[in-house]
Amino acid sequence: MQGIQFDYFHGMEAGQYSFYRIPKMLFTAECFRSLSCEAKVLYGLMLDRMGLSIKNRWIDEEDRVYIVFTVEETAELMNCGMQKAVKLIKELDADKGIGLIEKKRLGLGRPNVIYVKNFMIREDPILPEEEEKPDKKETAGENRTDNNHNGGVVNIKNQELLKSQFKNDENHNSGIVKSTIQEFPKSQPNKTEFNKTDFNETNPIKPYPSDTIRQMERYRAAIRNNISYECFLSDRGCRKEELDELVELMVDVMMMPDHAVLRIAGAERSAALVKERFLKLDDSHISYVLACLQENTSKVGNIKAYLLASLYNASLTIDNYYRAEVSHDLYGSG
Repeated sequence: MQGIQFDYFHGMEAGQYSFYRIPKMLFTAECFRSLSCEAKVLYGLMLDRMGLSIKNRWIDEEDRVYIVFTVEETAELMNCGMQKAVKLIKELDADKGIGLIEKKRLGLGRPNVIYVKNFMIREDPILPEEEEKPDKKETAGENRTDNNHNGGVVNIKNQELLKSQFKNDENHNSGIVKSTIQEFPKSQPNKTEFNKTDFNETNPIKPYPSDTIRQMERYRAAIRNNISYECFLSDRGCRKEELDELVELMVDVMMMPDHAVLRIAGAERSAALVKERFLKLDDSHISYVLACLQENTSKVGNIKAYLLASLYNASLTIDNYYRAEVSHDLYGSG
């Protein structure tokens, strides 16, 4: 194929772009072997959508984050037909698939909401009395079937039973596609990428006050206190939007689990380490980051990644930055 020429990555350029992230466990854990690569990619897209739902406070009364991800949108992003899109969703679904997502019907022409489940698997404890009951084998199939509808964490044992289901689904989707697609009427919300929708549609589930929101507010207050937020705005002439963007970026990181991994300037860092750095930042570091952003003349492909790296490295590079500024003022013009 000719006509398109791709350049090499140079230095740390790769860390400046947006990427979809797919959990490594989906490719290495035995229980996910039966899941198709396309379904794994779709799960990664849905995980990415979770960030937007959190930002827009799409959280139900049980503190669970949900997304809206229609069949049509799946078909467009996966570059496939509607029938294939339905099949991929079924692979992930809790009712007929592996259980990485759970759909909730709202009715009245509204699109379904989807709960994206945590891919980390917890094994159910084995009860001692099971060994003493010989008739357990007769009801084992029933118990496994019921577990697929619990909406909790999927048991490893259940994963193996689903392999045959995925193979069977390859050839008999035609009877299911019509009824499934009817759940998603034409009057659906627009695509929900950051640059296409600002989520002005009515929230399908009314959000309730939750511990998650209160925790975010506590982190936001702590960060603002550390950087002297109000004084910074009044004394340094900073635009409120710029400062709020940095604060919210740090709040997002603070809400991540400690074991999460962030890619910063091409290197993977644990969320716990990044949080520790962020909690040590003060107004001088924020002023330094904003100054660096203002002085940067090259095009920034991913501003979020750029700011994240700047905040993370601020405490390490701020002294050398101002030392270089002083040296330039003293000797630069001479």
